[in-house]
Amino acid sequence: MIYIIQNVGDNLNSGASKIKLKDKEYILDVALLLVLIQIGRIIIKYIFLSQLNFTYENVNIANIISFMLVGISIALFLRGSDMFNSAGQRLINLNNKYHNKNKRITLGVVTVLGIVISFYYEGGYFMTALTLLTLSLIIEPIFEEILFREYLWNYIGNYEKDDKKILIIISILSALFKIGYWDIISQNLSVIGSSSYTIDIVLTKVFLGLIVSLLLGVIKIKFKDTYLCIFVHSIVNIFIGR
Repeated sequence: MIYIIQNVGDNLNSGASKIKLKDKEYILDVALLLVLIQIGRIIIKYIFLSQLNFTYENVNIANIISFMLVGISIALFLRGSDMFNSAGQRLINLNNKYHNKNKRITLGVVTVLGIVISFYYEGGYFMTALTLLTLSLIIEPIFEEILFREYLWNYIGNYEKDDKKILIIISILSALFKIGYWDIISQNLSVIGSSSYTIDIVLTKVFLGLIVSLLLGVIKIKFKDTYLCIFVHSIVNIFIGR
């Protein structure tokens, strides 16, 4: 998985040296990268899940591990590229250049309180609630926002200078990315014995994902701050993400 991402990253970087890719080929490059990320995540998950009993907690643990390993791999191979990281040497711009310190603190506190309250009202077994909330309220928002509102936003920004176009492209890609969570939804329904259909939930997540992505994109344009996007994403997931 690591070598696949590295090769795709090299291809994206080499393609980025051109002034303009023909026929929006950069979108195809990004789409390919997203497909590989989902494939890698699924492979890693099943490797870990094969060593664990098939329970709700273990499925979530395997998902958490797969998200983290894929995310770390992406960070290692893309963080040094100016095409993906406008800050040059950092994963995300850590300073307060855009004067969002107070907003970060406020949203951070709201997010933490929301997670604590969600944990209290989740009920059930401690480990079940812990793994579920860790995945949906912490791991997934961080993973998706760094991927879409940081790396891919910066990459597409090299070809599209209109923020509104970037917003639309990223929002559509982010929404379609939810289809790749088919395995997570299907397994969770299987474990809890739900009669719901996976395709219905996936389509709902794609629709909601598009709306949420548009909201997060507006925040990205207005405040130029991926941290705010992470906090808002987590807060939104408290209400619709589980």
